[in-house]
Amino acid sequence: MADKVIKQNGVIWFDKSGLSVYLENKPFLRLSFTPDLFLNLEIVDKIKLESLISTFIKQNNLNYSSFILIITPEILFEKDWTIPQTDVQIKEEIDFIESIPFENTLIHSWIKDNKKKLIATNKDFIICLQEAFQKEDVHLTGVFPYSIFDANVRNESVKEIWKNINTFKSDNLLETDIGQNLSEPTISDRTKDNKNSSLMPLLIIIFVVLTGLLIFLLLRK
Repeated sequence: MADKVIKQNGVIWFDKSGLSVYLENKPFLRLSFTPDLFLNLEIVDKIKLESLISTFIKQNNLNYSSFILIITPEILFEKDWTIPQTDVQIKEEIDFIESIPFENTLIHSWIKDNKKKLIATNKDFIICLQEAFQKEDVHLTGVFPYSIFDANVRNESVKEIWKNINTFKSDNLLETDIGQNLSEPTISDRTKDNKNSSLMPLLIIIFVVLTGLLIFLLLRK
């Protein structure tokens, strides 16, 4: 007789060494990553990672469950700026984004307590985990940076986090980056566009002057 399927909501705490799974009124679960899965926060063996997650889900009867994934500081690049930002701070923000070493970077920012907070992480992490969960009929409802929440996750806080999930909808990285904004230009792209736009009037003036000079020279002949 097959095991009874139990639909449940949970929270996953994602750090560099593994996944901590919290379920309401259930024991804490831990999936530890093997050293050969990641190198410098890059996925080395995607197939092995998916297999590890699949086995973990089946062993703990987590199929058809829904989870919120919280990314910890170990997985993030973070920086704060005061509001309003100065020109120097804007330049620092552009340099910060361009210094992120990942090929696919997930970037998100928000304003709280008169500060702008920007976080960046490896987008491949999120995509890989989401795909691995989906293969086992596990739904990843949202992905959030840890600093959105005021306290660490515990089994008894699962219900409260799910209760307030709509409050943090704008900070759901699945929707704000992976889902909707893949085609949006980065800050550096927008800066380059602005520079190009500011050069246009100067180019027009140069063109007019050169055209006038050419006409003047032709009339003198």
